[in-house]
Amino acid sequence: MKMKAIIEEVIVQPDKIQPIIVDFQIGKLKDDEVKSMSCGLFRDQTRDKTVLALSNGRIVYKGYEPDPEKESVRTMLVLHNKKTGKVRLIEAERWQVTPVLDKPVIEDSRHNVDEKIVMLNKQFGSKKVKRRTEQFEKMKVDVDAVKDQLEKAVLNVEIDKMDLSNQLPANESAEAALLPPCNRDATNVKDVYNVYDIIPRSKLETLYEHAMEVLNGNVEGKSKFFKHTLRSIQSDLDNANKIALLLYIEMINAWFVMPLRDAKKRDVVVCQVSEEVNQYIIDTYSVASANGRSRPNTMKDKGLIHCMILALTVSNFMLDLDSFREMLGIRTSLKKLTDLAKIIGATASKEDKKVMVLKVPLPKPVSLVRKGKRKGKSDSQMLI
Repeated sequence: MKMKAIIEEVIVQPDKIQPIIVDFQIGKLKDDEVKSMSCGLFRDQTRDKTVLALSNGRIVYKGYEPDPEKESVRTMLVLHNKKTGKVRLIEAERWQVTPVLDKPVIEDSRHNVDEKIVMLNKQFGSKKVKRRTEQFEKMKVDVDAVKDQLEKAVLNVEIDKMDLSNQLPANESAEAALLPPCNRDATNVKDVYNVYDIIPRSKLETLYEHAMEVLNGNVEGKSKFFKHTLRSIQSDLDNANKIALLLYIEMINAWFVMPLRDAKKRDVVVCQVSEEVNQYIIDTYSVASANGRSRPNTMKDKGLIHCMILALTVSNFMLDLDSFREMLGIRTSLKKLTDLAKIIGATASKEDKKVMVLKVPLPKPVSLVRKGKRKGKSDSQMLI
Protein backbone atom coordinates (compact mmCIF):
# COMPACT_ATOMS: atom_id res chain seq x y z
CA MET A 1 0.00 0.00 0.00
CA LYS A 2 1.53 3.30 -1.11
CA MET A 3 1.06 6.46 0.91
CA LYS A 4 1.78 10.04 0.04
CA ALA A 5 2.87 12.50 2.68
CA ILE A 6 4.44 15.93 3.03
CA ILE A 7 7.71 16.14 4.94
CA GLU A 8 7.01 18.79 7.52
CA GLU A 9 10.32 18.77 9.43
CA VAL A 10 13.74 17.09 9.37
CA ILE A 11 15.35 16.89 12.82
CA VAL A 12 19.13 16.44 12.97
CA GLN A 13 20.78 17.20 16.32
CA PRO A 14 24.35 15.81 16.31
CA ASP A 15 25.22 17.63 19.55
CA LYS A 16 22.53 15.72 21.50
CA ILE A 17 21.80 12.06 22.22
CA GLN A 18 19.98 10.69 19.19
CA PRO A 19 17.35 7.91 19.21
CA ILE A 20 19.26 4.63 19.20
CA ILE A 21 18.43 1.55 17.14
CA VAL A 22 20.17 -1.46 18.72
CA ASP A 23 21.49 -4.33 16.60
CA PHE A 24 22.47 -7.46 18.53
CA GLN A 25 25.52 -9.09 17.00
CA ILE A 26 24.37 -12.64 17.74
CA GLY A 27 20.63 -12.42 17.05
CA LYS A 28 17.46 -10.43 17.58
CA LEU A 29 15.62 -9.50 20.76
CA LYS A 30 12.27 -11.27 21.19
CA ASP A 31 9.21 -9.10 21.75
CA ASP A 32 8.46 -10.66 25.15
CA GLU A 33 12.04 -9.96 26.32
CA VAL A 34 11.93 -6.20 25.69
CA LYS A 35 10.31 -5.32 29.02
CA SER A 36 12.94 -7.26 30.99
CA MET A 37 15.85 -5.29 29.48
CA SER A 38 17.47 -2.41 31.31
CA CYS A 39 19.91 -0.03 29.66
CA GLY A 40 22.14 2.97 30.28
CA LEU A 41 24.72 5.21 28.63
CA PHE A 42 28.17 5.49 30.22
CA ARG A 43 31.53 7.04 29.46
CA ASP A 44 34.53 4.77 28.90
CA GLN A 45 37.41 6.86 30.23
CA THR A 46 40.11 4.56 28.84
CA ARG A 47 38.81 4.77 25.26
CA ASP A 48 37.19 8.21 25.60
CA LYS A 49 33.97 6.90 24.04
CA THR A 50 30.33 6.65 25.00
CA VAL A 51 29.25 3.07 25.71
CA LEU A 52 25.72 1.65 25.72
CA ALA A 53 25.09 -1.18 28.22
CA LEU A 54 22.02 -3.44 28.31
CA SER A 55 21.15 -6.29 30.67
CA ASN A 56 18.34 -8.83 30.96
CA GLY A 57 19.49 -9.91 34.44
CA ARG A 58 21.55 -12.80 33.08
CA ILE A 59 23.66 -11.43 30.22
CA VAL A 60 25.16 -7.96 29.82
CA TYR A 61 25.54 -6.49 26.33
CA LYS A 62 27.60 -3.45 25.41
CA GLY A 63 28.49 -1.42 22.34
CA TYR A 64 30.35 1.79 21.53
CA GLU A 65 28.99 4.90 19.82
CA PRO A 66 29.41 4.65 16.03
CA ASP A 67 31.64 7.14 14.24
CA PRO A 68 29.31 9.36 12.10
CA GLU A 69 32.16 10.21 9.73
CA LYS A 70 32.48 6.53 8.76
CA GLU A 71 28.77 6.14 8.04
CA SER A 72 27.89 6.45 4.33
CA VAL A 73 24.19 7.23 4.95
CA ARG A 74 22.00 8.62 7.69
CA THR A 75 19.37 6.47 9.42
CA MET A 76 16.08 8.36 9.76
CA LEU A 77 12.96 7.56 11.75
CA VAL A 78 9.70 8.52 10.00
CA LEU A 79 6.87 9.76 12.24
CA HIS A 80 3.62 9.91 10.22
CA ASN A 81 0.60 11.93 11.34
CA LYS A 82 -2.40 10.10 9.81
CA LYS A 83 -4.74 13.08 10.36
CA THR A 84 -2.64 15.76 8.67
CA GLY A 85 -0.78 13.47 6.29
CA LYS A 86 2.50 15.11 7.28
CA VAL A 87 5.65 13.35 8.43
CA ARG A 88 8.69 14.26 10.52
CA LEU A 89 12.12 12.78 9.87
CA ILE A 90 14.31 12.29 12.94
CA GLU A 91 17.91 11.19 12.66
CA ALA A 92 18.73 7.99 14.58
CA GLU A 93 21.92 6.07 15.28
CA ARG A 94 22.51 2.34 14.78
CA TRP A 95 24.55 0.85 17.61
CA GLN A 96 25.78 -2.74 17.57
CA VAL A 97 26.07 -4.50 20.94
CA THR A 98 27.81 -7.73 21.84
CA PRO A 99 27.54 -9.96 24.95
CA VAL A 100 30.08 -9.30 27.71
CA LEU A 101 31.54 -12.69 28.56
CA ASP A 102 34.06 -11.61 31.20
CA LYS A 103 32.90 -10.18 34.51
CA PRO A 104 34.14 -6.82 35.88
CA VAL A 105 35.28 -8.45 39.10
CA ILE A 106 38.90 -9.64 38.90
CA GLU A 107 39.03 -13.01 37.15
CA ASP A 108 41.70 -15.62 36.68
CA SER A 109 43.02 -14.92 33.17
CA ARG A 110 44.81 -18.24 32.65
CA HIS A 111 41.77 -19.94 31.09
CA ASN A 112 39.92 -16.81 29.92
CA VAL A 113 40.03 -17.52 26.19
CA ASP A 114 39.02 -21.20 26.54
CA GLU A 115 36.10 -20.30 28.81
CA LYS A 116 34.79 -17.69 26.37
CA ILE A 117 34.88 -20.23 23.55
CA VAL A 118 33.08 -22.81 25.71
CA MET A 119 30.38 -20.28 26.66
CA LEU A 120 29.82 -19.29 23.03
CA ASN A 121 29.66 -22.95 21.94
CA LYS A 122 27.07 -23.73 24.63
CA GLN A 123 24.82 -20.78 23.82
CA PHE A 124 25.07 -20.49 20.05
CA GLY A 125 26.70 -23.68 18.72
CA SER A 126 25.01 -26.46 16.77
CA LYS A 127 23.91 -29.67 18.51
CA LYS A 128 27.12 -31.35 17.38
CA VAL A 129 29.30 -28.52 18.72
CA LYS A 130 27.40 -28.46 22.03
CA ARG A 131 27.86 -32.22 22.43
CA ARG A 132 31.60 -31.96 21.77
CA THR A 133 31.90 -29.06 24.22
CA GLU A 134 30.20 -31.07 26.97
CA GLN A 135 32.52 -34.03 26.31
CA PHE A 136 35.53 -31.70 26.44
CA GLU A 137 34.45 -30.27 29.82
CA LYS A 138 33.96 -33.75 31.29
CA MET A 139 37.51 -34.67 30.29
CA LYS A 140 39.02 -31.61 31.99
CA VAL A 141 40.70 -32.10 35.36
CA ASP A 142 38.89 -30.34 38.19
CA VAL A 143 41.82 -28.58 39.88
CA ASP A 144 39.75 -27.65 42.93
CA ALA A 145 38.66 -31.29 43.44
CA VAL A 146 42.27 -32.49 43.18
CA LYS A 147 43.34 -29.79 45.62
CA ASP A 148 40.66 -30.85 48.11
CA GLN A 149 41.75 -34.50 47.80
CA LEU A 150 45.38 -33.57 48.44
CA GLU A 151 44.41 -31.49 51.47
CA LYS A 152 42.44 -34.40 52.92
CA ALA A 153 45.34 -36.77 52.21
CA VAL A 154 47.81 -34.73 54.24
CA LEU A 155 45.51 -33.92 57.18
CA ASN A 156 46.86 -36.76 59.31
CA VAL A 157 50.52 -36.33 58.34
CA GLU A 158 52.54 -35.50 61.43
CA ILE A 159 55.22 -32.85 61.09
CA ASP A 160 58.01 -32.29 63.55
CA LYS A 161 57.80 -28.63 64.58
CA MET A 162 61.57 -28.55 64.97
CA ASP A 163 61.87 -29.10 61.22
CA LEU A 164 59.99 -25.86 60.61
CA SER A 165 61.76 -23.71 63.17
CA ASN A 166 64.18 -22.21 60.65
CA GLN A 167 61.85 -21.96 57.66
CA LEU A 168 59.31 -19.19 58.27
CA PRO A 169 58.84 -16.54 60.98
CA ALA A 170 55.61 -16.99 62.94
CA ASN A 171 53.86 -13.98 61.40
CA GLU A 172 54.62 -15.04 57.79
CA SER A 173 53.32 -18.59 58.26
CA ALA A 174 50.18 -17.27 59.96
CA GLU A 175 49.60 -14.76 57.17
CA ALA A 176 49.89 -17.49 54.52
CA ALA A 177 47.31 -19.57 56.39
CA LEU A 178 44.67 -16.88 56.91
CA LEU A 179 45.07 -14.32 54.11
CA PRO A 180 44.35 -15.01 50.43
CA PRO A 181 47.08 -13.93 47.95
CA CYS A 182 47.60 -10.16 48.20
CA ASN A 183 49.14 -8.02 45.45
CA ARG A 184 50.74 -5.31 47.55
CA ASP A 185 52.27 -3.66 44.46
CA ALA A 186 48.88 -3.15 42.77
CA THR A 187 48.20 0.29 41.30
CA ASN A 188 44.44 -0.35 41.11
CA VAL A 189 42.53 -1.30 44.25
CA LYS A 190 40.58 -3.94 42.26
CA ASP A 191 43.85 -5.82 41.71
CA VAL A 192 44.83 -6.13 45.41
CA TYR A 193 42.67 -9.23 46.05
CA ASN A 194 41.04 -11.71 43.69
CA VAL A 195 37.70 -12.89 45.08
CA TYR A 196 38.14 -16.19 43.22
CA ASP A 197 41.10 -16.97 45.50
CA ILE A 198 38.52 -17.01 48.31
CA ILE A 199 35.78 -18.92 46.48
CA PRO A 200 36.46 -20.48 43.05
CA ARG A 201 34.41 -18.95 40.28
CA SER A 202 32.85 -22.29 39.29
CA LYS A 203 31.43 -22.68 42.80
CA LEU A 204 30.28 -19.07 43.07
CA GLU A 205 28.32 -19.42 39.82
CA THR A 206 26.19 -22.15 41.42
CA LEU A 207 24.70 -19.37 43.60
CA TYR A 208 23.65 -17.18 40.63
CA GLU A 209 20.12 -18.60 40.33
CA HIS A 210 19.43 -17.89 44.00
CA ALA A 211 21.06 -14.47 43.59
CA MET A 212 18.53 -13.60 40.86
CA GLU A 213 15.67 -14.57 43.21
CA VAL A 214 17.11 -12.18 45.81
CA LEU A 215 17.46 -9.46 43.17
CA ASN A 216 13.76 -9.91 42.34
CA GLY A 217 12.74 -9.25 45.95
CA ASN A 218 13.22 -12.49 47.91
CA VAL A 219 15.01 -10.97 50.94
CA GLU A 220 13.08 -12.68 53.74
CA GLY A 221 15.29 -13.27 56.79
CA LYS A 222 18.19 -11.18 55.45
CA SER A 223 20.18 -8.91 57.79
CA LYS A 224 20.12 -5.11 57.71
CA PHE A 225 23.67 -5.16 56.32
CA PHE A 226 22.56 -7.48 53.52
CA LYS A 227 19.50 -5.38 52.60
CA HIS A 228 21.40 -2.08 52.77
CA THR A 229 24.18 -3.43 50.55
CA LEU A 230 21.62 -4.94 48.16
CA ARG A 231 19.97 -1.53 47.67
CA SER A 232 23.32 0.06 46.86
CA ILE A 233 24.11 -2.43 44.07
CA GLN A 234 20.66 -2.71 42.45
CA SER A 235 21.77 -0.79 39.34
CA ASP A 236 25.25 -2.34 39.21
CA LEU A 237 25.94 -4.16 35.92
CA ASP A 238 27.56 -6.97 37.91
CA ASN A 239 24.88 -7.16 40.62
CA ALA A 240 24.26 -10.91 40.20
CA ASN A 241 27.92 -11.67 40.95
CA LYS A 242 27.99 -9.28 43.91
CA ILE A 243 24.78 -10.70 45.37
CA ALA A 244 26.31 -14.18 45.10
CA LEU A 245 29.30 -12.90 47.12
CA LEU A 246 26.89 -11.49 49.73
CA LEU A 247 25.18 -14.88 49.95
CA TYR A 248 28.56 -16.55 50.44
CA ILE A 249 29.36 -14.14 53.31
CA GLU A 250 25.99 -15.01 54.87
CA MET A 251 26.73 -18.75 54.58
CA ILE A 252 30.19 -18.46 56.18
CA ASN A 253 28.54 -16.65 59.08
CA ALA A 254 25.88 -19.39 59.33
CA TRP A 255 28.65 -22.00 59.58
CA PHE A 256 30.31 -20.33 62.57
CA VAL A 257 26.98 -19.62 64.31
CA MET A 258 25.99 -23.29 64.09
CA PRO A 259 26.31 -25.21 67.41
CA LEU A 260 29.35 -27.48 67.56
CA ARG A 261 27.27 -30.66 67.96
CA ASP A 262 25.48 -29.87 64.68
CA ALA A 263 28.68 -28.89 62.90
CA LYS A 264 30.16 -32.35 63.60
CA LYS A 265 27.32 -34.15 61.83
CA ARG A 266 28.10 -35.74 58.47
CA ASP A 267 25.03 -34.31 56.72
CA VAL A 268 25.47 -30.73 58.00
CA VAL A 269 23.92 -28.07 55.74
CA VAL A 270 25.03 -24.44 55.70
CA CYS A 271 24.14 -23.81 52.03
CA GLN A 272 20.82 -25.24 50.86
CA VAL A 273 21.09 -24.02 47.26
CA SER A 274 24.46 -25.54 46.32
CA GLU A 275 26.04 -28.77 47.53
CA GLU A 276 29.41 -27.66 46.10
CA VAL A 277 29.45 -24.44 48.13
CA ASN A 278 28.16 -26.29 51.20
CA GLN A 279 31.09 -28.73 51.19
CA TYR A 280 33.60 -26.03 50.25
CA ILE A 281 32.68 -23.91 53.29
CA ILE A 282 32.96 -26.89 55.65
CA ASP A 283 36.34 -27.95 54.22
CA THR A 284 37.77 -24.41 54.10
CA TYR A 285 36.73 -23.13 57.53
CA SER A 286 37.20 -26.17 59.77
CA VAL A 287 39.79 -28.75 60.70
CA ALA A 288 39.18 -32.50 60.57
CA SER A 289 39.95 -34.46 63.71
CA ALA A 290 39.22 -37.88 65.21
CA ASN A 291 36.12 -36.46 66.90
CA GLY A 292 34.76 -34.75 63.79
CA ARG A 293 35.14 -31.26 62.39
CA SER A 294 36.38 -28.51 64.73
CA ARG A 295 36.42 -24.72 64.29
CA PRO A 296 39.39 -23.26 66.18
CA ASN A 297 39.83 -19.52 66.56
CA THR A 298 42.28 -19.44 63.68
CA MET A 299 39.52 -20.72 61.36
CA LYS A 300 37.14 -18.05 62.67
CA ASP A 301 39.77 -15.37 61.99
CA LYS A 302 40.22 -16.77 58.49
CA GLY A 303 36.46 -16.67 57.89
CA LEU A 304 36.18 -13.08 59.17
CA ILE A 305 39.10 -11.93 56.99
CA HIS A 306 37.57 -13.54 53.91
CA CYS A 307 34.14 -12.05 54.67
CA MET A 308 35.62 -8.57 55.12
CA ILE A 309 37.54 -8.74 51.83
CA LEU A 310 34.38 -9.84 49.99
CA ALA A 311 32.29 -7.16 51.72
CA LEU A 312 34.85 -4.49 50.76
CA THR A 313 34.76 -5.69 47.14
CA VAL A 314 30.95 -5.61 47.01
CA SER A 315 30.73 -2.22 48.78
CA ASN A 316 33.15 -0.39 46.48
CA PHE A 317 36.04 -0.94 48.94
CA MET A 318 34.43 0.94 51.83
CA LEU A 319 33.02 -0.97 54.82
CA ASP A 320 31.08 0.27 57.85
CA LEU A 321 32.29 -2.02 60.65
CA ASP A 322 29.31 -1.23 62.92
CA SER A 323 26.83 -2.40 60.27
CA PHE A 324 29.00 -5.38 59.35
CA ARG A 325 29.34 -6.40 63.02
CA GLU A 326 25.55 -6.42 63.54
CA MET A 327 25.27 -9.00 60.75
CA LEU A 328 27.69 -11.41 62.44
CA GLY A 329 26.13 -14.07 64.60
CA ILE A 330 29.32 -14.66 66.59
CA ARG A 331 30.33 -12.17 69.28
CA THR A 332 33.13 -10.04 67.86
CA SER A 333 34.42 -6.76 69.27
CA LEU A 334 34.80 -3.66 67.12
CA LYS A 335 38.51 -3.55 67.99
CA LYS A 336 38.96 -7.13 66.77
CA LEU A 337 37.35 -6.25 63.42
CA THR A 338 39.49 -3.11 63.17
CA ASP A 339 42.65 -5.14 63.79
CA LEU A 340 41.68 -7.68 61.12
CA ALA A 341 40.84 -4.89 58.67
CA LYS A 342 44.33 -3.43 59.16
CA ILE A 343 45.84 -6.86 58.47
CA ILE A 344 43.91 -6.90 55.18
CA GLY A 345 45.45 -3.52 54.34
CA ALA A 346 42.42 -1.30 54.98
CA THR A 347 42.70 2.02 56.83
CA ALA A 348 40.18 4.00 58.87
CA SER A 349 38.33 6.80 57.10
CA LYS A 350 39.22 10.34 58.20
CA GLU A 351 35.51 11.19 58.57
CA ASP A 352 34.54 8.08 60.56
CA LYS A 353 37.02 5.75 62.30
CA LYS A 354 34.48 2.92 62.16
CA VAL A 355 34.50 2.98 58.36
CA MET A 356 37.43 1.07 56.83
CA VAL A 357 38.68 1.87 53.33
CA LEU A 358 40.86 -0.25 51.06
CA LYS A 359 42.96 1.89 48.73
CA VAL A 360 46.33 1.92 47.00
CA PRO A 361 49.12 2.18 47.72
CA LEU A 362 48.61 -0.21 50.63
CA PRO A 363 50.15 0.68 54.00
CA LYS A 364 53.01 -1.38 55.37
CA PRO A 365 51.98 -4.95 56.34
CA VAL A 366 50.59 -5.40 59.86
CA SER A 367 51.74 -8.52 61.67
CA LEU A 368 49.18 -11.19 62.50
CA VAL A 369 51.09 -11.79 65.72
CA ARG A 370 50.77 -9.34 68.59
CA LYS A 371 53.68 -9.07 70.92
CA GLY A 372 52.74 -9.30 74.56
CA LYS A 373 54.27 -7.32 77.42
CA ARG A 374 57.53 -8.64 78.78
CA LYS A 375 57.09 -10.59 82.00
CA GLY A 376 60.43 -12.24 82.40
CA LYS A 377 60.25 -14.15 79.10
CA SER A 378 58.75 -12.59 76.00
CA ASP A 379 55.72 -14.30 74.57
CA SER A 380 53.33 -13.69 71.68
CA GLN A 381 49.67 -14.45 71.06
CA MET A 382 47.48 -14.85 68.00
CA LEU A 383 44.55 -12.52 67.40
CA ILE A 384 41.57 -14.45 68.79
